[in-house]
Amino acid sequence: MKILLMGCGNIGKYIYNALSQRHEVAVADKAGGCPSTIARDALEVPLGGYDLVINALPGNIAYKASRRALEVGVDVVDVSFFPEDPFELDEVTKKSGARYIPDAGVAPGLSNVLAGRLVAELGKVDELGIYVGGIPERPVGPLGYSITWSPLDLIEEYTRPARVRRSGELVSVDPLSGVELVPSPLGMLEAFYTDGLRTLLKTLDVPNMYEKTLRWPGHIEKIKLLRDLGFMSEEGDPPPRLVTANLLSRLKFDVPDVVYMKVVGSGGQKKVQYEVTVRPRAGWTAMQVATGSVAIGMLYVIKDLDPGVTPPEYIGMSNRLFPRLLAAVRQHGVEIVQEIVERRAL
Repeated sequence: MKILLMGCGNIGKYIYNALSQRHEVAVADKAGGCPSTIARDALEVPLGGYDLVINALPGNIAYKASRRALEVGVDVVDVSFFPEDPFELDEVTKKSGARYIPDAGVAPGLSNVLAGRLVAELGKVDELGIYVGGIPERPVGPLGYSITWSPLDLIEEYTRPARVRRSGELVSVDPLSGVELVPSPLGMLEAFYTDGLRTLLKTLDVPNMYEKTLRWPGHIEKIKLLRDLGFMSEEGDPPPRLVTANLLSRLKFDVPDVVYMKVVGSGGQKKVQYEVTVRPRAGWTAMQVATGSVAIGMLYVIKDLDPGVTPPEYIGMSNRLFPRLLAAVRQHGVEIVQEIVERRAL
């Protein structure tokens, strides 16, 4: 397969390393961070001759890059975190005959796959909760955090209003609100709302649904202070957000990271929970492995999809595609455990 990888940052490097051993992979990347870089500008690279584009660009340019590829009929697996609605690309994708899998990372991404699986297994789901975090295995540095992905996308996570569903109604809440303590294999973690449901809000008929990000206790209070003081604003020259992103990019410590996710669904008298744990592997961070493995796993299912936008939850609902994706992800060392809890009637 001839693949164009757009973006060769932390996640792109892992994807390139894994795929270049079996496929012909060219790279479009501003920094030239991977071998086989053919262009600096992903929005101008020629797209002819490629079987697939993997979009691992920062969210501020990723939507345009995916649209450009889809318009000329190239399939796209997208791991970026852009604010636009992926379904806006459905018409152009169907018109060109291309297939598009948006949000193909960890969360959104694997979280959507497991959410879709829960709905397929339970039938009727009354409440769905996603808890996910990529954190150092112990608190470190001034924020108790070590960065493993795009600092601009991290800031977006802290500032973009979080959409949740309550009693069937769509509401937007402060992305750093709803703080609760959550037990995990690492210890007690803090959870707060983030805008990770995205396509799930349109595709799943679940009256109560939310996503929360996990961090070590104390992190949220410090981040809220930075945000409320304006250090994450886009207003100014240069925008404070860019300065803050540069500072956050320095928060890299020699401590192994861990990706932990829990997706919980309940319906009737049954509760189903998926737990995901990813640790560093062969010199790669847990975040690189977790995100990259999902994007790579999508290569095993995308050719069986119909033209148009296919959110990851639809893959989770498929009895044929879900096992295939799960097997591909597990090959990278991603641990996924299912637990079914029967609840007694009151």
